[in-house]
Amino acid sequence: MEQFTFEKLEKLVGDKMSMTLDKGASCEVEITGVKRTGTHSNTWESFALYLDCSGLNGAVEQGTYLIGHESLGEAPLFVSPNSAKELEVIFSRKVTHS
Repeated sequence: MEQFTFEKLEKLVGDKMSMTLDKGASCEVEITGVKRTGTHSNTWESFALYLDCSGLNGAVEQGTYLIGHESLGEAPLFVSPNSAKELEVIFSRKVTHS
């Protein structure tokens, strides 16, 4: 999941990502935005990824789905619907300084 960073995803706005649904069915969703969240700081990387799922007619429930992009690979991500047309994935991880 570390390959999904704010900087990488921000450059991919407008690109399609694959999403594996229940029972192995697969679909495409479009990256429509990436925004920092209120907890982002020097010690926490926090941001939201927004995905257009309008082609799925509201069929996605909150849960963990395998999501991938050709340049990032795949990872299981927890997805929450904001509406019948938009999904949100929240990333929040402690920043380690070396």
